[in-house]
Amino acid sequence: MKRSRGFTLVELAIVVIVLAVVAAIVVPRFSAAGVAESRMDDLCNHLQLLRSQIELYKVQHGGLPPMRTADGEIDFDPTFEQMRYCTDTDGNVKSDRPKTKRDDVHIYGPYLDRVPRNPFNGSDSLVRARSRDEVPVAGGAGWAYVPETGEIYANHSAHHAGL
Repeated sequence: MKRSRGFTLVELAIVVIVLAVVAAIVVPRFSAAGVAESRMDDLCNHLQLLRSQIELYKVQHGGLPPMRTADGEIDFDPTFEQMRYCTDTDGNVKSDRPKTKRDDVHIYGPYLDRVPRNPFNGSDSLVRARSRDEVPVAGGAGWAYVPETGEIYANHSAHHAGL
């Protein structure tokens, strides 16, 4: 009698179990790495957007960054209104509605539809910083902003502040 070649049901079951165990170990590691990498990509993209729009604001307002007045005073606003609404040449935010529609006086902006959320802490608010060396600043804000210079950093960790 000739015996047929092939795998028995037990052998196939063992192979399936081994593959399932390997998948259970390997897949979560790759998924977690993918999520962290995606967050870092989002963070870099958000910083690029914020920095480019702050630079545009400075160009249109005589070199002054948002929250800094012509006389050198700082008017810190954690909601970043000067970036989200129309402003005049002095940086004053339009007071009547809709604030996002330009008129004869408020000829600049808006630069952002909304302030993006920091993907690592979920916050879209700003906290005042004196320099990059001071970041992160306590309080849980998403972004650390230096109104004297217009610099903005991720307010999550010292490592992310270096971006």
